[in-house]
Amino acid sequence: MNKSILLALAAIILLILWMLSGQIGDRQSTDSTATPTTEKRETTAMKVQTRRQSAQTITREVVVQGQAEPLVVMKLRAETDGRVEELMINKGQRVKRGDVIARLSIDNRAAELAVANANRVQATNEYEAARKLQKQGLQSKFNLESAAARLESTRAQVQAAELEISNTSLIAPMDALVDDIDIEIGDFVDRGAQVATLVDDSQLLITGNVPQQNIADIDTGITSTVKLITGETLQGDIRYVSSMADSISRSFRIEVLITEPPAKPLTGVSAEIRIPVETLQAHLVSPAILALDESGALGVKAVDENNEVTFHSITVVKTESNGAWVTGIPDDVNIITLGQGFVNAGEKVQTVEEPDEQATTQGS
Repeated sequence: MNKSILLALAAIILLILWMLSGQIGDRQSTDSTATPTTEKRETTAMKVQTRRQSAQTITREVVVQGQAEPLVVMKLRAETDGRVEELMINKGQRVKRGDVIARLSIDNRAAELAVANANRVQATNEYEAARKLQKQGLQSKFNLESAAARLESTRAQVQAAELEISNTSLIAPMDALVDDIDIEIGDFVDRGAQVATLVDDSQLLITGNVPQQNIADIDTGITSTVKLITGETLQGDIRYVSSMADSISRSFRIEVLITEPPAKPLTGVSAEIRIPVETLQAHLVSPAILALDESGALGVKAVDENNEVTFHSITVVKTESNGAWVTGIPDDVNIITLGQGFVNAGEKVQTVEEPDEQATTQGS
């Protein structure tokens, strides 16, 4: 076989080997790049901290801001005129019913009483004489009746004169604290003039205004808790609920009667009235764990038995210093306390239980 034929055969063999080596390389390259695309990459679930808690029975309350008022404030007025001769009481003192606060001058009232008594004696004698004559048939019935009328008139004059003298003593009509005295010795007092202000603080009224959206829950007889700004906590029953709303604030006035008030007068101090209106099941949650859904509703995120995030819209029914009592959550729930901002409803998560000391702090 000549040399040219051998060279041609060698070239053909080399070409075939080169082509085969390229196909093998492509197949190996294809196999090596196909492996990652065919393998299913597993996604790692987000970790969140959770706390399992159960609902508790609480009382929903309507909270009203108000103030303390005395049960009775009386403006004592003079029932006759005269000059002030004596002052027996100073403002700030306590008086009993019947105590004399001041005395006015009697002036000519004693003389008027003496005249009235003399007229009564004369009228009495005339009536007795007329009655005896009438029995003897020597006096008409008309004359007897006239004598009786004059007698009654003189008796009324005596009573009026005695009342005038009695009215010169300004007397306390009830047990009270003398809040103010409006007269001084030597002043001339006219009939009807104010002479003193008396305060009956044996009982206390706490007054406030209930917003119109809550008035349907309020009724007389409900025992309420009152906390005064001075620190005292009192109990009393609602004794009055207005049937008409204030024209400006659209709120309704209520009165809570405190039958055992503090010993120290507290008229006018601010007060908080807590009125229980409903008993229900609720959860105490920290504001830090609250979240919003896509529609903007306020709620709490939790994890169900399938380790999926759930969102529960809530209603706040009561607030306290360490959190808010809310409804809308299942009675038994696994609430997300950390990481809720990074997961959405429907996502799978890994849960880590909240440390006991942290749960105790948030629940206390």
